[in-house]
Amino acid sequence: MKKSRNLKRKTLNSSPNQISQIKGGSKVKKIIVFLLFLSSFQAFSYTNGIDSVIREQKYQALFGQKALGQKDQKDLQLFLKSCDDSFSSRQEAAKFFAEKGWEYLGEGKLDTAAFRFNYVNALDANSVEAYWGLGVISFNRKDNELAIKLLEKGLSLDSTQSNLRVDLATVKLSCYQNQQACGDLKEVEELLAKSLHQDANNANAWMKRCQVAYYSGKIEDAWTYFHQCRQLDILQLDINFSQFLLEKMPDPKGFFKLKE
Repeated sequence: MKKSRNLKRKTLNSSPNQISQIKGGSKVKKIIVFLLFLSSFQAFSYTNGIDSVIREQKYQALFGQKALGQKDQKDLQLFLKSCDDSFSSRQEAAKFFAEKGWEYLGEGKLDTAAFRFNYVNALDANSVEAYWGLGVISFNRKDNELAIKLLEKGLSLDSTQSNLRVDLATVKLSCYQNQQACGDLKEVEELLAKSLHQDANNANAWMKRCQVAYYSGKIEDAWTYFHQCRQLDILQLDINFSQFLLEKMPDPKGFFKLKE
């Protein structure tokens, strides 16, 4: 993520051509027209490229959990009607726009991504992607408490999501690091242990577990988890964290040395 390297978004299996999956040439035309229509609502994020300081309601997670104003409600109803005309189901539309939400989030366009995920939630109230995406956005906006609520809601809808559980652990670890009451090391360790029980090859979970062990004073365990992450996926490895470990204990495997 451009806004934060601590929380990594879910890796989605994107189709080479999302629009080609929708049958019927007339529907493709409708979608293209609809996307042009939708872009008019996103001018702020496109022109600024950064998160707004004072956000309009449509850019707040779940619309700020308040009733929409008349104009925004009209826009939402027009959006839903366009989706009904263009997709075989609202669930299919939700998946399509969730993909777009992750793309904008990866580009650091938090407002535009939030707008997308809000509409995904409007299309499908049981979409894990909507709560997951808005949770990551809230974390990037430094609102850990809201991020936790959203990610926990996502997990309640699908408890099998190992990566989502790691993201929740990451937010709670941030709470601990910032001396906030929303998370402690015991909670983080429990989340990571469960995530690794679901997927023992989750490199990001091993890296976060390394950090928990370090903060808990279990440096030997921290090194073990650090190398487990390295062996699984070096791209998930926080190499700079090795210096913190080296200050406490030499690398048992001899791969890393303390910088002079």
